[in-house]
Amino acid sequence: MQTTSDPSGQETLTIGKSASVLGVHEFSLFSRIQAGDIIASRLRSGEMAIPVSELERLSNLSIQSLTIPNEEPAAILSDARLGIKREPFHGLKREGEYLDYTVAGDFRRFTETEIKGYRAAFSAIAKEFESLGELKKQLEKPAMVMPSPETEISTSPLGVWQVRSTLLNLGQSDILLCQKQDEFAVMERFRGESPYAKANGNAGILLQGNDAHELTAAFNANAKHTLEFMASNQVATAQKVVWEQFADHRPGHIVEAISERCRLAVANEETIAEAAKTNESHGMKQSHGRGMRI
Repeated sequence: MQTTSDPSGQETLTIGKSASVLGVHEFSLFSRIQAGDIIASRLRSGEMAIPVSELERLSNLSIQSLTIPNEEPAAILSDARLGIKREPFHGLKREGEYLDYTVAGDFRRFTETEIKGYRAAFSAIAKEFESLGELKKQLEKPAMVMPSPETEISTSPLGVWQVRSTLLNLGQSDILLCQKQDEFAVMERFRGESPYAKANGNAGILLQGNDAHELTAAFNANAKHTLEFMASNQVATAQKVVWEQFADHRPGHIVEAISERCRLAVANEETIAEAAKTNESHGMKQSHGRGMRI
């Protein structure tokens, strides 16, 4: 078992490992942390983590009974998947190296040495970053959300609810708009028998009210904040890789580019369009934009 410690000395697991241990999507954990239903801490690296004691409470199992993924370095992914392009730029150099590389969502130029740090850092968060984009698409385009096969949710604590629509597919669970008489609820229905579902039931109410439209709007607003929380955590993960492995390769420059890309991944369309105009107007000038805070 590999754990880390937060500043208080508690043994913890990062959110990614915690989600794997509990058999849920990271979104489920982040949203419950925001709601105050799960205790979490911030590591010195800036990453969010969950204390082992809290994981035992959430699963009703000892940590020794849970399957913790092994710590393995992330494989370096292809430049195409990482959004890296090699575009020789009229012989401009920095510290003796040509500024030949650009990355998605940013207008900085990188040298061969610097881009190695970007590759390693973004490879560490690529899977989570791609998931972030898929969830944002679902929130912005409800028509693309795959309808759940569930027609009703029936449990002894919650009673019987009719499923009216699917708001989000998370893979390990679906988030559904349900109705019982004149009452509506946003509910998360877990698939399979994960440790979390076994301990807490295969369905739970996230929001409840009398107006379906207001409830859906409230969930979407909360979900967007959750995506921002997730993006911020991804920046912290990437930052840890850069500073630990590439401290001599302009780490701040690399982290700023990754931060901007993560910020744009969860931004609304107007923000993205404005960023594109800014990039175009700045050309290859040094960026003065602010990255996502962590």
